[in-house]
Amino acid sequence: MSRLATACAAILVVAGVTVGTTVAGDARAETHGALPCTPYTAILAPGTWETRFDADPMVPVGMLRPIGDGLQRQYGSDITVLYAPYAASAFDQGLSYAQSLSTLESRLHQMASSLCGSTRVFLAGYSQGADGIGDFATEIGNGEGPISADRVVGVGLLADPHRDPRTTLSLGDPQPGHGIAGARSQDFGALTDRVRTLCVEGDLYCSLNAATSPFLFALGRVLSGDSAMIASLIPAGTDPGTLLAQAVKVGAGWTATAANLPAILQSLANLPDLIQAGDITGAHEIASNLNMALAPMVQAAAGVDLPLIGSVIRAAAAIDPSGWTAAASVIADALTQIDILRIAGNVGRMQETLWRAVESLTRNDASAAAAEVATLAPAGLDLAGSVLGPLTNAVRGDLRVAAQTLLSIGGIDSINDLLELSRQGVDMATFYASKVHVDYGDDAQILLGFLGSLAA
Repeated sequence: MSRLATACAAILVVAGVTVGTTVAGDARAETHGALPCTPYTAILAPGTWETRFDADPMVPVGMLRPIGDGLQRQYGSDITVLYAPYAASAFDQGLSYAQSLSTLESRLHQMASSLCGSTRVFLAGYSQGADGIGDFATEIGNGEGPISADRVVGVGLLADPHRDPRTTLSLGDPQPGHGIAGARSQDFGALTDRVRTLCVEGDLYCSLNAATSPFLFALGRVLSGDSAMIASLIPAGTDPGTLLAQAVKVGAGWTATAANLPAILQSLANLPDLIQAGDITGAHEIASNLNMALAPMVQAAAGVDLPLIGSVIRAAAAIDPSGWTAAASVIADALTQIDILRIAGNVGRMQETLWRAVESLTRNDASAAAAEVATLAPAGLDLAGSVLGPLTNAVRGDLRVAAQTLLSIGGIDSINDLLELSRQGVDMATFYASKVHVDYGDDAQILLGFLGSLAA
């Protein structure tokens, strides 16, 4: 099983676990006793849902625990290992990702400011924690942090959503693309030679290609940055996690169907004619093919607030220069005028009836086959009339152009990325909450080896 498939399977278990209440706002923590002034201090920032605002920083947690334990073994009583407590939320518990990240940033400043002046510091973060640690190290490296750059021994970023291989050296196997949140506005300054990033194969959170996956990249920028662009569009009481899950679901359905739209339209137009002409075998074949071709679009439309999803995607389109997301929003608008579930329901019923008619023909029971076909008249008229009309108009107009745009700009990689997320049942909130990349056990040891080799 691939890393991404393994990680996604793990999400379905992790996502069902109840998370404790967190506190937003001021990141000042209760002190857990005076910290010892050891020669070294490691400040490790866990990923989303791996810690909470009031957690004890001395208690090891999460994906970074092997790194903290390894540093403790190597340096013994000469090091104090701290795990930064913060909200660690993403579109749940009343906090957006950006709000949760701000609690981490405040906590890191508070922890670093409280250290004794002689201790040297290791910094490491995983996922949302890497997001915060990376920004924190950027401040320090450019002379804007609470401690000087010469006190930092090294920085390790595991699954960093701002990963930029052009400015940061990588550990492990090099991965394509960049972090889903885009590159940081500054490099690491004086810390550049002491920072390493690590991203595993298949982790879209830290290795997304904006050119081939513009839809995910645009939504990632909106969600991991200032969520105000979409917050104003969401009615009170709407669960953002569910809403964002719908965005991926709809995007996957659109892209999977886009290339087949002309053929779908032609088949929908031909099906009633074949039934009327008595070509039962031909009609059954078309109905079967249509049922499969419409399935992605049906799954995309089922249980989705299409007007609202269209509004969210339009917000993401504002920061996608490729035009891909804008094309997706055109399809969203078109689908609000199309009763795709009614069309698919008619096709499904016709397929079942035609299957029974074909079986009757194989038994040489022509009268039974004719009786079955006779029941299809209402469905055929409905399909050929008011239900099919809006789809015909849409495909002949903007929908066809939008579909061609999706395919020409995004390419097959965009479609595969969306379908992979859709197949694995990963909702967008969970994806950006970093639980899609939980297979870092062995790779954490690589990061440990780097950090452990720096201090003389």
